[in-house]
Amino acid sequence: MGGRDEAAQRHRLLTAASRALDLAVVARLSLVGVEKPAAIDLRPVDPHAFWAESRVRDPRPVSVAATFTPFEGPDWRELDLVGESEGPGAHPGARRVTATAHVRRGRPDLPAVLLVHGYAVPFTGFDRWLAWRMRRRGAHTVRMELPYHLRRSEPGRASGDGFFSIDPAHTRAVVRQAVEDAAALLGWMRRELSPVVSVVGTSLGGLVATLLAAQVEVDSLLGIAPLCDPAASFVLRPPLAVQRRMGMLGAGESFWGSERSMALPALSAALAPLKPARFEAATPGSRTTLVLAENDLIVGPEPVAELATAWQTEVWRYPHGHITVMNAPGMGSRVVERAVDGRPEARPAMQLAG
Repeated sequence: MGGRDEAAQRHRLLTAASRALDLAVVARLSLVGVEKPAAIDLRPVDPHAFWAESRVRDPRPVSVAATFTPFEGPDWRELDLVGESEGPGAHPGARRVTATAHVRRGRPDLPAVLLVHGYAVPFTGFDRWLAWRMRRRGAHTVRMELPYHLRRSEPGRASGDGFFSIDPAHTRAVVRQAVEDAAALLGWMRRELSPVVSVVGTSLGGLVATLLAAQVEVDSLLGIAPLCDPAASFVLRPPLAVQRRMGMLGAGESFWGSERSMALPALSAALAPLKPARFEAATPGSRTTLVLAENDLIVGPEPVAELATAWQTEVWRYPHGHITVMNAPGMGSRVVERAVDGRPEARPAMQLAG
């Protein structure tokens, strides 16, 4: 009895800590700059036509801008990758793909992993740590930077400012740009590094990764607490006070509606192209793993479960929040192992290694 009581108490404490941290992050994210135009367009958008008009299946070229020798050893090279990009905004980051690759020369037999970071990160500490562990296990790695983030931020503004907007048209355009950039890097990785490429996306990066895998086939996909239904997460998750402060809910024509029940169907139709579960994925569900945080107050567990059911994927469930799940015991090892080694049915190209 004592052991069960102690376990139950630990679970309650973990749940409380996870919820408290997520609420603190929600409060911080409410301070990130969100575009608030004078008018918005809530007209429904056809999801399939939206992506058919994109450059995801015909990606722009990527090239190496600079080469360095990293600390891993003489056979390793760090590459700055650049390419043309197209999306909202007039700043340089809106027109340029930016990514960092760590590659081992002459090793096309090694798999490659593309990592996509989360929303409003001030630096890519989590992705850097994962990438380092993946290289130690035997993989090339590429860390992309999303539009409006990090080196692609607007001058004088914080990382993440301007990515989202109260106007769905802006959000659609920026997310499409991010997926097009990921597709461009995927193409470069397959040409220059390895025929086998995994994609790992966290939170907002999980949205980009799952939308990429919906449109083009990848060898393995891992989404960590992915934002896979933006409309539901935007409307149902933030406290009402936060939503009103950010201009999401209100009484005027510039808002999604005065109540959640009005806002959700309108926003769901306007952001339909950004919900991966609406698509029959180009990547088989057997190659996809989703991490679901049961106490997620930012993305919510329900959209992740819905996507897993729609695509028939494996799900790793943790009794954590959106933030604490990233540091769950054993999480890093499982992510690295799955991304680098994959599953037998997900790695046919590895036969090339001989």
